[in-house]
Amino acid sequence: MSKKLPLEGLKVLELATVVATPITARLLADYGAEVTKAEAPAGDLLRTTGLWHELPVDDDHNPLFDLCNTGKRMAALNLKTEAGMEAFLKLMEQADIFVTNVRMQSLERMGIDYDSVKERYPRLIYAHFSGFGLNGPEKNKPGYDSSAFWLRTGGSLDISTPGNFPLRPAFAFGDIATASEFLAAILMAVIGRSQTGQGTMVSTSLLQSGIWCSAVAAINAQPQYGKEYPVDRFNPGNPLSDYYECKDGEYITIIQNDYQKDRKKFADLFGLTELLTDPDLKTLQTMRESGKIPQFTHRMQDIVIQKTSEEWDQILTKEDIPHELAHHFKDVYKDSQARAMDAFDDVKYPEEVVTSIPRPPFEFSAYGRNEFQKAGTIGADTCEVLKEIGYSDEQIRKMEQAGAIKK
Repeated sequence: MSKKLPLEGLKVLELATVVATPITARLLADYGAEVTKAEAPAGDLLRTTGLWHELPVDDDHNPLFDLCNTGKRMAALNLKTEAGMEAFLKLMEQADIFVTNVRMQSLERMGIDYDSVKERYPRLIYAHFSGFGLNGPEKNKPGYDSSAFWLRTGGSLDISTPGNFPLRPAFAFGDIATASEFLAAILMAVIGRSQTGQGTMVSTSLLQSGIWCSAVAAINAQPQYGKEYPVDRFNPGNPLSDYYECKDGEYITIIQNDYQKDRKKFADLFGLTELLTDPDLKTLQTMRESGKIPQFTHRMQDIVIQKTSEEWDQILTKEDIPHELAHHFKDVYKDSQARAMDAFDDVKYPEEVVTSIPRPPFEFSAYGRNEFQKAGTIGADTCEVLKEIGYSDEQIRKMEQAGAIKK
């Protein structure tokens, strides 16, 4: 017997493009919500974005679009027409949750901003996603993962090392992180409505999320604490808990949590007798004050590079010292631990191609999740969706002829 889905009964209307907001709606669909994606007849830009990632973008083979839109019904509505907008408002009337990343100024022009609809739909949870928030001089500025989440918050420059090219993160990293936060906020609003009967507007932005995700650095870099970023390769906060290159050119991170407790263990394991004899190395504070952190970090690197990453993995595992090898994207889908955790859905595409698509990072003992399915074509479910809200075949035919819908 299949498990019940925790969000069964919730109806969601999505008016969004690209990644972050569609991922949020996809997560709702995964766990049982009925999600209808209101897509322009020309289609979501993400349908073709895979081209610049060297991915296929065919109707039956579009893994990037499928990642963000599995489990949704696709209704193609032209909101620039009166008939298209009328159908959209009927869908909004039936929705529990409306999710959008359309800029607020555009929503206001269309008359579907929160202030315009909140009295008409008092139980609606209106979820708005933006690049730079809803207030301030840049509220209407277009925001993207790379710009608002990474560049604006210091991540691109300061996670790197001095003089290096800025960090170029994996596509949509910040989008997906923020989508998971957005999901949590929306579900808090659902819980709140169950207690009060009232809907609400919930909003988030890539800028706010980027600041939140790098909260420790945002505190650390303030002048009263004065930590300088980017951090020099050989001047880490703790040389016994850092990244080191191995003999085979791969990297390993050694994670040491209690300097005082572990000093002798590390002195014996790495042959670092100075840890026990040099008073300047007695604590991390004395090491920092003496200026010996760079010298000691070079010493650690000289030792680590004498063995391969596999050899160090075996040694550190035997000594029960927390560590991890630096893996490559190309190997993640084969990771045995990831497979044991069911971290991927293996999706069959044409010509016997099987693509491992990451799945949501949470499980429930008492609930299930919808099986992954390829997203539909533009307007694949338009007729079904319109019939459910009272449109006849003849009305749908006339709407198609007038350019109000695509099916």
